[in-house]
Amino acid sequence: MKQAKPRKGHPSDDECRAMSRFCLSANLRRTERLVTRHYDAYLEEAGVSAVQLPILGIVALADEPSFRLLADELELDRSTLSRNLSVLERNGLLTIGQSSGPKPGKIALTANGRSTLRRAHALWRDAHRALEKALSGMELSAGLAFLRNLRRGVRTAR
Repeated sequence: MKQAKPRKGHPSDDECRAMSRFCLSANLRRTERLVTRHYDAYLEEAGVSAVQLPILGIVALADEPSFRLLADELELDRSTLSRNLSVLERNGLLTIGQSSGPKPGKIALTANGRSTLRRAHALWRDAHRALEKALSGMELSAGLAFLRNLRRGVRTAR
């Protein structure tokens, strides 16, 4: 990369490099994109993505899946969740019932959604095992613990 002349009021080249290297958000995003592509490559055969699979899982698991429950569990804003649910509904994997007044409609997996979840879960296990092989069990556990603690810390810092 060509060295730019420092401009008054702008961070120096070294400050920009440090920001890129040490920024937790930028590093998490790079890692997230790489990990998502890894899982997506495995899940492609089932016709779902790494973003969609947890939604199907939570809908299957919850007694009464709702927008609020999904948004809270996945830490997604309502508009992002709505877009994802619309794609899953359009693909015939779940249904979203009519809302009744202030209550949103009931969300449920279709038969196709349940069978897709079953297939995708097996593929997810393969993707996860590949990462377990690439990392030691301790690294994977420590990484997951770090991410849980990071989420907790960010919630507290807000």
